[in-house]
Amino acid sequence: MDPSHISAYANFSFELRIIQARNIESVKSTKNLFARLYLPTGNNKRIQLNSKSVSTKSVPFWDESFNLDCSCPQEFLENLNQQSLVLELRQRKMWGSQLIGKCEIPWKVILESKNMELKKWLKMDLVSGSDFKEGMFITPEVEVEIKIKVASVAEMEKQNNRRLNNWNECGCKNGHDHRAWCCAEECDIFAFGALEAF
Repeated sequence: MDPSHISAYANFSFELRIIQARNIESVKSTKNLFARLYLPTGNNKRIQLNSKSVSTKSVPFWDESFNLDCSCPQEFLENLNQQSLVLELRQRKMWGSQLIGKCEIPWKVILESKNMELKKWLKMDLVSGSDFKEGMFITPEVEVEIKIKVASVAEMEKQNNRRLNNWNECGCKNGHDHRAWCCAEECDIFAFGALEAF
């Protein structure tokens, strides 16, 4: 592959942890709550991720992580600055689910945060028609933690080469040839041990 073409790509690592929810007293029926996340992928498409369902008899607690690793063109990362992640708080129903509230997190906020890490409570905008109690003005919130790492493909290749060099210089008898699982003496001992077992 042409080295100039390699530098046009980047390795993108995204980790989202959905931790817990609070202020859900305003929701009438709070069984089977789950979080849904929409990640933009470019070309007006997006990935949908659903958390597990939790009962809210106590504090709704997920502590669930989603990880995404991919190589992408540099333009994708530049366009990401103008897009948002969408997080929804939903309730499972007999058929499908009902939206309770949602919030958008601009990628720019995440990418410009310290070390591209963000941990915060996100206020859900209640959706009209959702199943919430009248007169309750407490907005449900979901606590999330987001971590992003971006490295060029060339940087990743340098790191891999360094690891391989360190691996090969450790001083082992047979080096680290992946085909050489053991030496001839070790094969004989293994075969003898296998016969003894029967």
